[in-house]
Amino acid sequence: MAEETKTPDIVYSLATSPDFERDGICFAARASGLFRSDDGGLTWQAAYASLELETPLMTAAVAVSPDFEADQSVFAGVPGAILRSVDGGQGWYIATLPSPPPFVSTLVVSPNFAHDGTLLAGTLEDGVFRSPDRGGHWSAWNFGLLDLNVLSMAISPDFANDETLFVGTDSGIFRSTNGGRAWREVNFPSELAPVLSLALSPNYADDGVLFAG
Repeated sequence: MAEETKTPDIVYSLATSPDFERDGICFAARASGLFRSDDGGLTWQAAYASLELETPLMTAAVAVSPDFEADQSVFAGVPGAILRSVDGGQGWYIATLPSPPPFVSTLVVSPNFAHDGTLLAGTLEDGVFRSPDRGGHWSAWNFGLLDLNVLSMAISPDFANDETLFVGTDSGIFRSTNGGRAWREVNFPSELAPVLSLALSPNYADDGVLFAG
């Protein structure tokens, strides 16, 4: 009898509460769905229980509001849609994306989310989508983005003032300085692409440091 082949339950993304040291809350986006831990990652519980799914819902991206303690907002990227929770991952609202259903690969939340309600999602093959209303509605923002295979994304800690974003793609890095309305390619060595991860210095407004993996 042939041995059954099982799909690895890959962890695609992790997100922690801004107050993680105190509350120990974190989320893991996995091939089998989204999971939440309340004890710093020692134990995990399925976060999609309220959806009563018949099959696992692969989740490749997760992001937490910077004001999580007050608004309890969590966002999860799934094939063709973005899920939004306002109770820490117990109940979910679904925002579908334009057809054909894009694969959501990464999510970022504005550091000024409490005031601007802005989120951005990167997708494979369909570029960047932006929501101005806390994840309720989404539209494509790809002017100047020559590579629509978005693998990673980073948002400036001083986004409220500089509106700066970066995306890592199959071919390199693109930057927006107007909140994602338009993009320009960064002078990045093509032989070092694809860019799988991006991070900005906490003091980016002063030092301008960007890290790429």
